[in-house]
Amino acid sequence: MRRLSVLLAALVLAGCSALPSTGADDADGFRVPLVCLPKHTRLPCARGVEQGVGYRFNLQTHCGIEWAYFDGRYWTPEGAQAKPPDWAGITAGRMVLQRRRLAIFHADQGGGARFEPAPASYSPPSCL
Repeated sequence: MRRLSVLLAALVLAGCSALPSTGADDADGFRVPLVCLPKHTRLPCARGVEQGVGYRFNLQTHCGIEWAYFDGRYWTPEGAQAKPPDWAGITAGRMVLQRRRLAIFHADQGGGARFEPAPASYSPPSCL
């Protein structure tokens, strides 16, 4: 029975450590969603981020750098951008609205990506 308890505790701790951390700047109790989507109504997902401020952000990179939902809209990468080999399927970092038409993602583990606003009709591609 003791071995089972130790095994279960190890599995729980391993599972928790695999999730991207949202950091200590979540003092208001809001935790950054695993990946921002239109249904999320708080910053940095919703419109209203401040220019030049870095927001905790988890970028979906399972199928590469394809899109981000930030500041109430979809963003697509500026040109073709390869995903660094050490990035996971969801990469934790910070997203900054550099200018009205430029958002920059800085990964916690290094590397980054530049994004431009997607057309209003944009729908993210399916990733299998």
